[in-house]
This record gives sequence, structure tokens and C-alpha cells, in this order.
Amino acid sequence: MKKIVTAAFFVLIVCGNAIASSDLKIGFVSVEKLLTQAPQVEAVNASMKERFGDKKDELVKLEGEIKSMQENYTRNELVMTEDKLTELKTKLYNKVQVFKQKEKVLGQEVATVRNQELAVLQKSVRDIIDSIAKKDNYDLILSDGVVFASEKLDITDVVLEQMKKDFKK
Repeated sequence: MKKIVTAAFFVLIVCGNAIASSDLKIGFVSVEKLLTQAPQVEAVNASMKERFGDKKDELVKLEGEIKSMQENYTRNELVMTEDKLTELKTKLYNKVQVFKQKEKVLGQEVATVRNQELAVLQKSVRDIIDSIAKKDNYDLILSDGVVFASEKLDITDVVLEQMKKDFKK
């Protein structure tokens, strides 16, 4: 066991010295910043709103009907006959079930389309980062999971500018 630890330590020292002696060019990209400021993200959100806006409005309308029925039930439960109360409860229950089903279907559709759109966006971002890395001779570009990155390593704005140029095309 000591031999393995010693060998691993030796390899780290040798590799560390090799890395330290070479001039590495390292960059950092903030994916969070890209996802909040890129015009492509705004376009995806607008597209999603346009595509699913009617279904969302339908859910809002249905929710209003349910709320109105609940208020009617609460307001009139003491003066209604048992049959009317049961009928209103059944209608309310059925409407809630329809709402839940439509909400679930819409949620799944939105998630599927959003994932497809994000996959396209991720590929675009990766291509831009690869192109910048090759053009500017970066050896390593990091993103998520970095605790600290100096401002001079941050190339997020360069990537963002390229995304804006690509979006205008």
C-alpha cells in the first residue's frame, strides 16, 4: 500500500512539474451568465411562450372556474340540499382532475421542448467555445464546478459576444 501511495505521489510531482514548466493558457466560462444574457435564450423563451401560451391561458381559466366553484360551495353549503352539495362536489372534483391532467400534459410538453431547445443551444455554445479555444490557443477552458476564477481567465463575455453575432445572422 505504501508503494502505491509513494508511486502516485511521485507521478503527481512529475506531472505537476511538467504542467508548471509549460505555459498553459486557461480560460473560464460562466454558463449561468450565458443562460441569462444570451439572445438565444430570450428567443427560446419567446418561442415557448408563443407555442404554449394558449394552453397556459386555458389552465388559468380552468383554475379560475375551480376557484369560483369552491367559493360557491363554501358560501352555499349550509343552504343547499344534500343532493345539490354532492353534485357540486362531484363537478368540482372532476374539474380539478381535468385541471391536474392538463397541467401534467402541458408540463411534460414544455419540458420536452425546452430540453430539445437547450440541447441545440448547448451545442452552439460548445462550438463557439471550441472555436475561441482554437483561435486563441487555450489549453483548458473550465465552466461549472469552479469555485474561483480570476477575471483575466474569464472569457464569458467573448463567448457571449460571439453568440450575439451568431444570433443576428
